[in-house]
Amino acid sequence: MSKISARDAAPAATDITHDAPGPAAGDPAALPESPWKGASLMSAAMFCAAAIDTSVKALAGTYSTAEIVLLRTIFAIPVALSIAHREGGIARAFYTKLPLWHLYRGCLACGATFGFFYGLKFVTLVTAVLLAYVAPLLVVLLSYPLIGERVGARRWVGVLVGFSGTVSIVASGGGVETTQFVLHPAVFSILGSATCWALILVSNRQLAGRERPATLAVYMMPISGLVALTLTAFGSWVTPKGWDWGLFVIAGVGSACIHFLAALASRYARAATLAPFEYTNLIWVAIASWLFWGEIPGLLTVAGGGAILLGGFIAARAHN
Repeated sequence: MSKISARDAAPAATDITHDAPGPAAGDPAALPESPWKGASLMSAAMFCAAAIDTSVKALAGTYSTAEIVLLRTIFAIPVALSIAHREGGIARAFYTKLPLWHLYRGCLACGATFGFFYGLKFVTLVTAVLLAYVAPLLVVLLSYPLIGERVGARRWVGVLVGFSGTVSIVASGGGVETTQFVLHPAVFSILGSATCWALILVSNRQLAGRERPATLAVYMMPISGLVALTLTAFGSWVTPKGWDWGLFVIAGVGSACIHFLAALASRYARAATLAPFEYTNLIWVAIASWLFWGEIPGLLTVAGGGAILLGGFIAARAHN
């Protein structure tokens, strides 16, 4: 989705204005700022993301992308509904006055899911996550034009420091030679997925205070599920066996939780403040890669992880 079309989609579904002398009701600027609480929630969301990434990577060699998305969605729905029930009731969670927003976000979720899951079939786990880290930078770039959030110099420093950490890890090799996959369609698939995810994060902030986190979460999955069901019906089906069922459950539960946690984080902190904390996913992914595939992070990877954490600290301290 282009920058222009993303901007056109947003005003069509809501009425964020800046005519009043102070922040209007529903405006992101009117929400209470609690950067550390928002950062903690986003970090929890990224732990879920790492669990999803690891499970899907383990499944990608046996099952089609559509089947993985379908079964993930099936296992995610009960969790999403239980979250909705706890947050005020299932019926209330499905009630919305912003259907166009949810259609827009559902399409983005579909693109983000299929793009990244497809890429994991061909790109190593750590490298795939590194490629996806264009998303936090895109969030910072989109924060001002889409929601009018001022991105100060210190926030830019925080994001750039965090990004330098990913560059350091790329320099370590990531377990593969970059020339082996640089022109592979999977690379562009992951970058497209990252763009969709960045727009989802920005939309979380656009809708914060206007839509409940449970509502944002329950509407994220239907389009992905329907597309996956259609593709699976006309494709091949492989019946899962043994521990694979557990991996599908992990992917489903993580998917339901990640959207809820990310939406809730946007209630407490600005999109540009939360962006560097997406890098914490890389720490969990590196640990999983070592545990399950024997990939041992080198010195540059450790240094990069430190830079990522430092970048998040700088951005959170600069929230004022």
